[in-house]
Amino acid sequence: MKKLLIIIVSLFLFGCEKSELPIEGHTMGQIEMNQISMNSNYSKQLYFNLTDNLVVKENLKTNWDLAFESSEQGWHILLNSSTLSRLSYLNNYNFEDIIDEDGLVWKWDDPRGIENGTALLEYPDTTVLYIVDRGFEVDGSQRGLKKLKIDSINNTSYFIRYSNLDNSDYHSISINKDPNVNFTYLSFDSNNTIDIEPPKEDWDLLFTQYTHLFEDNIETPAYLVTGVYSNYLNDVQVTKDSINNFEDINTTSITSYAFSNEQNAIGYKWKIYDFDAQIYSVNSQMTYIIKSVSNRYFKLRFLDFYNNEGEKGFPSFEIQEL
Repeated sequence: MKKLLIIIVSLFLFGCEKSELPIEGHTMGQIEMNQISMNSNYSKQLYFNLTDNLVVKENLKTNWDLAFESSEQGWHILLNSSTLSRLSYLNNYNFEDIIDEDGLVWKWDDPRGIENGTALLEYPDTTVLYIVDRGFEVDGSQRGLKKLKIDSINNTSYFIRYSNLDNSDYHSISINKDPNVNFTYLSFDSNNTIDIEPPKEDWDLLFTQYTHLFEDNIETPAYLVTGVYSNYLNDVQVTKDSINNFEDINTTSITSYAFSNEQNAIGYKWKIYDFDAQIYSVNSQMTYIIKSVSNRYFKLRFLDFYNNEGEKGFPSFEIQEL
């Protein structure tokens, strides 16, 4: 009965899932502890490897602006979701036209992943003039607007132009694809690509702020949340179990779950904010079961969102290989 209930709950929670994933029998690993230092202002993005229980790379979230899909056939261009970046697009405009930002209609990337929609919608239109709102600095100040034209994309590169809305700070550059990573990153500050993401086979989870979309909130459809993305483009999959205790979940449990390959399958709801007490609490009854990039299975349970000094932004968890 318990196994049937787990299946029903998992199917309810995930609309895009893969089930009955195979796993070879072996001895489970030891329970290990870890704490991620995102800083109290959530300024860091940290890439995490489950097998090594280790942060393999980190960066300030404001170090980049656009991410370009790096596979040979890739064409998706992402906004920096961690700064609440957004995009508008204009038809029948020349690049040199002066743009009035009043009346622009804004769109955001879908946090579930590129298959579910990006702000650029379909294949980038070379006839469209895009307006990029870079979002906010860590201190809450605005990062400004850029206009962007995508001239062409081929198997090795993207060719783009961008400037301020008044045509100042103009740049025409090429973005070379790197097949070792999921995305190649561009900074409007340095006007160059920047080393952000580790090799795509080296990480499983990304601890970061990101833009969550509230479809039923017309006034504030997009809001910054703090949570966890998965390396879904490399088949990292996630399910969750709020019924069984962490210690009771083992190797034999895996085939009972339906797994999701959505980027925000872990997301931000493992913690709850009490507006009266102005404090976060963690749902320690929720266990996340994760298929890693190396095709190994782990269970993870969050324990706290604060460090020993009482600062938020330092999620701690226990993890065990199944």
